[in-house]
Amino acid sequence: MSLEDLEQAIKDIQTTKIVSCPLVPMIIPGIGTGAIYAGTAAIPECLGTLAKLSVPKRGIIVSATFFDLDDEGLQVDLEVFTKAITQVADNAAWTLSAPDSLSFVEEIPFFTFDDQIACQTSEVRNIGKAYVALDGAFYIQAITRGAPTIAAGALPRFQLQIQSFDPAFKEV
Repeated sequence: MSLEDLEQAIKDIQTTKIVSCPLVPMIIPGIGTGAIYAGTAAIPECLGTLAKLSVPKRGIIVSATFFDLDDEGLQVDLEVFTKAITQVADNAAWTLSAPDSLSFVEEIPFFTFDDQIACQTSEVRNIGKAYVALDGAFYIQAITRGAPTIAAGALPRFQLQIQSFDPAFKEV
């Protein structure tokens, strides 16, 4: 078998490709617009409620993008889990129970922003975190380490880029 035949066989298997989850950046659910958050580095607050995101059952988180449509530029972290965790209320201090921590995958911190004049974006590259999510879903809680006041119509969004090892996964 030649190198070209081997390369073609790998392409034909299609077991790995980069996918966007979701295709259109997801709104962080449950944010109380106009509410003043008071998160700090030491005591972060929940920004919205738990988001369920369809992902390949097996993959590697390659990168992530945060879309700050309200132009706040304040640190937001995404706490990523493979199972639903105990919901903490929007605008309440973030806490994680020991049993819930067993499904923890990664914390993705967005703290450096690119000012786009009317909004800001933040990217985390080269994450490289392998995972297995047998239910094909991540459960994500956004937390803030600042004090944003999100305006109606300017809810923040996020998107993950994943190297998929799940040939059945379809981007939506």
